[in-house]
Formats: sequence, C-alpha cells, structure tokens
Amino acid sequence: MKNRASPSFLIVVVVVAVVSFLGGSFYQSQKSQTESSKQSEINQKLIVTRVVDGDTIQLQNGKEIRLYGMSTPEQKEPFYQEANQFTERMVLNKEITLEQEEKYKQDKFGRLLGYVFVDGVNLNIELVRNGLAKVVLYEKRAKIKYQDELLTAEKESKEKRVGIWKK
Repeated sequence: MKNRASPSFLIVVVVVAVVSFLGGSFYQSQKSQTESSKQSEINQKLIVTRVVDGDTIQLQNGKEIRLYGMSTPEQKEPFYQEANQFTERMVLNKEITLEQEEKYKQDKFGRLLGYVFVDGVNLNIELVRNGLAKVVLYEKRAKIKYQDELLTAEKESKEKRVGIWKK
C-alpha cells in the first residue's frame, strides 16, 4: 500500500500556505504603515510653545519632549532659572527638529525622548557646554548617539568653571 496524500489534503495544505503568506504580508504592511505614520508624526513641523523646564519642552501638538543624555537643575537648585531661560531663548516659538535614539523614544511619563535641534544646533549639547546641565548616562544601556560630544562639552564647562561648575 502506497502512502499517498489525498487531493483534499493537498488542497487544505495549499490553502493554509496561501492564507499564511497573505496574512504575514498584510501584517507587515500594517506594521510598516503604523511605523511610518509614527515617524511622519514626529517629522512634521515641530513648534515649541512652552518650556516646562530647562530639559523639557512642549510642542504645538501638545506632546512633550524630554531632552536625552543630560539633565538641568531642578526647581530649587542653583542655575534652574538660567537653564530655563537658556532653553526659552533657544527654542520657544521656533521650529525644531527631534532626533531620537533607536531604543529610547519615550519615558515612563509618556514624553518623547531625544535631541532637539534648532537651526542645526543641538540644544542638549549647548546646555551642557554652557554649564547648565550635567551629562546623564546609564551604565547598563548602550552608548548613546551624542555621548562623546556631551562628555566633551561637560569636560570643557568643568574646566572653564561655568554655570553649575563655578565652585
């Protein structure tokens, strides 16, 4: 007795294979549409309407951006006001560009994370360079995009004893 598959079994196998292929293609199509709509949401004109504090800004669309890789002084700390004013001068009511890390796009509060550029200038690095922010790195995370530039800016501001490094 030969072991032959029945025609109906072969039809079922072909149908399952076609449905699996089409379902996978549909899923990939939906996934890339979702990703591209998220990316276009970020790449639209981003206008800063409010500076929450030195390292957090709010956009015209209501979303908040937390500057990544550094931290400005908190409300009752020295240079809090200066950091806020610096950020306001740089970005308030201006169009910015947001660049994000591949793996760290949002914080636990739902704010976008990233590097803010205005007229090609990296706000994150400028705050550090002017002694208005400290570099913040997490040892268990991969190296971040502007890590070397941030660390160099911090070293220079420490050497010049500007801002928070005046001591």
